[in-house]
Amino acid sequence: MDHFSIILNKVKGIHFISQQQQRIGLLTIATFISACALYNQVFKRPASKDNCPMVPYTDTWKGSSMDYLQDPRAFVEKWTEKLGHVYRVHMFGQMHTIASGKYAREILMSDDFDFGVGTQKKFDIFSMAGIFDNNLTGAIIRNAIVKHLNPHLKEFTPHVVENFTIGFHEILGDVTEPVELSHLMPLIQRMVTRGSATVFIGKTLCKNKNVTSIMQNITTDIGKMHPRYHQSWLMAFPWMLRLYFKLYGRLSQDIKRQRKIMLDALVPEIDKRQADAQNDPNWQRPTDVLQELIEDSALSSGKHGDIYTAVLNQLLILIFASIHTTSENTSITLYRLLQNPSVIDELLQEQEQVLRKAGYDPKSGKNSCEVFTFDIIKNMPRLDSVCRESLRLRSQFFELAHTNIRDHKVTLSNGVIIPSDGDVLINTWHNHHQGGDDIGEFNPFRYVDTGYPATKVGDNYLVFGEGRHACPGRWLAVQEIKTIVSMLIHDYKFHAPEGVVFPPKGSGLPYGKVIIERK
Repeated sequence: MDHFSIILNKVKGIHFISQQQQRIGLLTIATFISACALYNQVFKRPASKDNCPMVPYTDTWKGSSMDYLQDPRAFVEKWTEKLGHVYRVHMFGQMHTIASGKYAREILMSDDFDFGVGTQKKFDIFSMAGIFDNNLTGAIIRNAIVKHLNPHLKEFTPHVVENFTIGFHEILGDVTEPVELSHLMPLIQRMVTRGSATVFIGKTLCKNKNVTSIMQNITTDIGKMHPRYHQSWLMAFPWMLRLYFKLYGRLSQDIKRQRKIMLDALVPEIDKRQADAQNDPNWQRPTDVLQELIEDSALSSGKHGDIYTAVLNQLLILIFASIHTTSENTSITLYRLLQNPSVIDELLQEQEQVLRKAGYDPKSGKNSCEVFTFDIIKNMPRLDSVCRESLRLRSQFFELAHTNIRDHKVTLSNGVIIPSDGDVLINTWHNHHQGGDDIGEFNPFRYVDTGYPATKVGDNYLVFGEGRHACPGRWLAVQEIKTIVSMLIHDYKFHAPEGVVFPPKGSGLPYGKVIIERK
């Protein structure tokens, strides 16, 4: 099958609203294929003449994409050793500059480069989710998290812990007998979803199973429609990839169905809250992000369209930025503990000491909902170190795409030139493996008494980015990870009967069967 047929079949796989829209979509794609091919072959901008070394390649279309995808770790280590901290690599249809070591910091701390723009080029999840509000910038989302989320973490914690427990029982029931799981991720994802839902949409809507199902799965569902998931040749056409993102978001019936379910739940809840706030003198203001968004003056004034769609779009972006990633990071941390069970014993000792100091009897039989408060979790430095170390060792390679958003070139301190609209990838793997002979090994208590908690970003810890685009939601993420780990080891015994495997290649999650039983 030729390339043209492949792309047509790919587009036909989207659930279009009508045959007319399908024809329009296919015609647009066909035209764009020709334009992209012409652009790449004839008008492609030559690389800057700055003596920046480049990974050699022979395939004009794929560049080094397949070599990188086959074994990212080997690729990164080989070429970083050969070419140094800054070099270029042709992947996914375009040339990227790779920044390692101190040069990564230059990119991350500079106002000339934008993480949001760089990320959307690679995976425009906004468009794929049907979010086309040009006013909804990264700055607005960051402000929403800083303003509406972070200041209230202590207030949120009791409801979050309660819903973690509900999510656990929704998957496993009462665990009267030992339960075997093929993988931890589904359980953790449900717990994180329930906990995050009570923070984002409140006590009432978090009980809506249709809504929480979408919150749990939408990021994965959209991710599976990304051409990279299928190693599609579309990845060789960046411009066409961006068109695909927009077409999917506008024409996919799945996305329209999910948005409708969310709106059907949000609209009456928003109306009720606004009416109660205005008419009920005994109204008690809900403590959740939804209420903050409703009251936000920019949204209420209608500057971004109707309030319902504006609230939905912001909630979806918060969901994309939190639930799936936090679920993965929690699973990674737990698999590290399963791989090193003696560490669990040490964490339980710390847990007992902290609980006793706070006036709790660890042997009293109190459940996790009663004992794991915000302050209790905060006072467990050994647990925090385990989380930081687990996340540092996560398999991440060329990450944190940044784009030069200026209309002029930017020159790094070593003379390498990043042209306007040029893309930079951060060599996360290299930065995370600098600093000592044992830096590639899991040392659970490496960061105890160092002043480096799991939320503190740095050149050698880029899990949450760094600089002006560091993840503003990392405090909630780390709080959720530590709380889930604390709850599970407090109430249950769990082990991996066949061991745990951390994939030596690629960025996949660790895996292994897990048996959980109540203590």
